[in-house]
Amino acid sequence: MDEKEIKARLKEFGLNEYEVRAYLTLIKNGPLTAGELAALSKVPQPRIYDVIRTLMAKGFVTTSQGRPKRVIPLSPDSVMDALKRRYDERIDEVKSALKKLYTPREEIGSVTVVKSRITFEEHVRKAIEDARFHLSVAVPKEFLKKIGKGLASRKEEGVRINLFVYGDGDIPRIANEIRTREVPDPIIIIQDRETGVYLPYEALTSSSSLLGYGLIIKDNNLLFMLDRYFYHALWPTGKTVYMEERKLKIPEEYIHIRELVEDLRTFNLVGSKVEVFGRFVRSKEPVHLVGTVVEFFEDDNKVISNITVETKGGKRYVVGGWNASLEDIEAERIILLG
Repeated sequence: MDEKEIKARLKEFGLNEYEVRAYLTLIKNGPLTAGELAALSKVPQPRIYDVIRTLMAKGFVTTSQGRPKRVIPLSPDSVMDALKRRYDERIDEVKSALKKLYTPREEIGSVTVVKSRITFEEHVRKAIEDARFHLSVAVPKEFLKKIGKGLASRKEEGVRINLFVYGDGDIPRIANEIRTREVPDPIIIIQDRETGVYLPYEALTSSSSLLGYGLIIKDNNLLFMLDRYFYHALWPTGKTVYMEERKLKIPEEYIHIRELVEDLRTFNLVGSKVEVFGRFVRSKEPVHLVGTVVEFFEDDNKVISNITVETKGGKRYVVGGWNASLEDIEAERIILLG
């Protein structure tokens, strides 16, 4: 984080321009007299004593007892910890008050508009933390620094990650497959089949706020469209810079049938048993079955993927993936049993 961004964050915490200048000057130089502080921070001399008093009231500085008195900066740890406690207390108070006013409504799918950068980044972090099976991520290289540790952690937990980075240079191996290109496009996060995050690239060009708005998507149909855009419009345009050697662990769980088909082909697994959870395409009734994969299909453009499963009783079903319409069953989860 550069000094310009530090200043912007301190202002978000309630400091004005003069207070920010004074506190950063003290952090860099140590205890100073009021006159020295005014000169080095370029705070007008008539204002410096007011600035010192407000910084003391806000818990950023203290003063010495001797003569001449010196203004002493409190350590960043103690200042930030105190700020965090105050903000947490205020957030808890507001949350408690809002809960008393909130009337829950049942909704089928939803889209939330986000205009705050802090709120947007929190939704991104939560989507990554909540991932259980799969993450599709497209971000600029500079934004990757904010979420890299979270992606690495989910990958270690077995979440499959496809990462598309706008920018060049070395990319840490924090995903199963990584593609890059220099020309940017929207920021996209797709977590399992539950949450999508979408933001135009231009909205992220400000360091402290969003220039526009982002979308947090919970609607199944919109998520499906976002997934299709990611894999059929964006993903093929990138250069593959890393692909982890696939190591199959049985049982293996899939929410995207295209990845199951890829593994069936790669590891020659026709004849393996699978457990399917989903619904019948025509009746929309839920279905749960166990059977043997007798064949699989994928068209040249990888738009249509399906498997044919034969149950113990000899019945055969064509099983498709997300929003399947041509098959017998739309699978929500498939477990490869071996």
